[in-house]
Amino acid sequence: MIDKLKSAKKDSTWKAQAKWRKQNKAWLDLSFAIALKVLGHLRKEGITQKQLAEKMQCSPQYLNKILRGKENLTLETICKLQRVTGLQLIEVVAKPLVLEEERKEQVLETA
Repeated sequence: MIDKLKSAKKDSTWKAQAKWRKQNKAWLDLSFAIALKVLGHLRKEGITQKQLAEKMQCSPQYLNKILRGKENLTLETICKLQRVTGLQLIEVVAKPLVLEEERKEQVLETA
């Protein structure tokens, strides 16, 4: 009887973890992609994780969490990574409001 309860608890933990991964898939995928890019850079440049952590002014343990690709990174952390590695890790395509208004005016003028 006790064995059945133990295995049931394990099953529910697995299901909860699978549900969590599914719900957080978008940022987990991005975190993993960033981790791979940074790890590739470290290997190419011969930089250790400890050296990168020092440059970022964070603990080696935190950097290790980042490089496992399962950390929900803040914009601040991403910017630090970009600054110290020289890598472009994210790109935001923004349309300035002024340009949108100018385009609307051009469309109205040609109509």
